Amino acid sequence: MRIELANLENGRGSFAHKYAAGELTPEDDRVTISQPPEVSGQIRAEGPRARVHGKVNAILQVECDRCLKPIEVPVNSRFDVEFVTTAEYEAQQLPELSESDLNLTVFDGEVIDVDDLVTEELLLAVPDHLVCKDDCKGFCPNCGADRNSVECGCETREVDPRWAGLKELVDGK
Repeated sequence: MRIELANLENGRGSFAHKYAAGELTPEDDRVTISQPPEVSGQIRAEGPRARVHGKVNAILQVECDRCLKPIEVPVNSRFDVEFVTTAEYEAQQLPELSESDLNLTVFDGEVIDVDDLVTEELLLAVPDHLVCKDDCKGFCPNCGADRNSVECGCETREVDPRWAGLKELVDGK
């Protein structure tokens, strides 16, 4: 979905869109979209700047980091982003970034691509580390069995390689 600033009445407008299945594809292989996103918000444009704020709702499917089982992650995210033209951004000549600059995006001054904004919000909503349950045992590092459903019997205690020589002395090998 693209918003052309020239079509806004008095530089203001609102938008709402429900994406169809497959319309958005996150750039992260771990993430798939279970329930297509819905986005709504308002836009205000003033000269070389535009401010967009709104909300995104969706359900994502992410793999457990230990056992790779799918986990549904609900997304209810609010955003507030300021867009500036390249010329305006370069004119600011800021020596370093501030926290307010994290919500600043450079654009061509004519069109705002809401799809990119929604995709970014979806990816930011995914936790860095996600497990299906707190006591997930994951896969056995030796045989690859899912230790949540099978007891494989493999020795999983790892020996620090720096102490391996002493272990041989103790075991008499």
